[in-house]
Amino acid sequence: MKARMIMPMSVEMKKIADRIKAEIEHDVKEDQNKAINRTIKMSCIVLNNVFSFGNKRLVKYLEEMHKCCDDVVVNPEQWYYIDEYLEKLGLCFEKEDTDEREQHSKEVYHEKGRKFRDYK
Repeated sequence: MKARMIMPMSVEMKKIADRIKAEIEHDVKEDQNKAINRTIKMSCIVLNNVFSFGNKRLVKYLEEMHKCCDDVVVNPEQWYYIDEYLEKLGLCFEKEDTDEREQHSKEVYHEKGRKFRDYK
């Protein structure tokens, strides 16, 4: 049988550990934002080159993307509608992972038959 003695962390060490953790989380978010921005930039180029989207349509596309992102942040259950909608279109994307918080959102989504957004 091995005996382990856990040394309590000093207040200074705890502050340093918390600061390092916050810096790492900030760097991860920054990297994620860069990847998202790069993807959106590429999609604008493709929409312009392949589908002849001009400035007005690209601005509209970016506005709608911004609204969609805001909707998903506020209501995570929207991902279930997005997954179902894309499946109906015949696009095979990996479905979003669920954790306990999102599982509740999924149940709410199916109970109320919610939709992602109603486009006018």
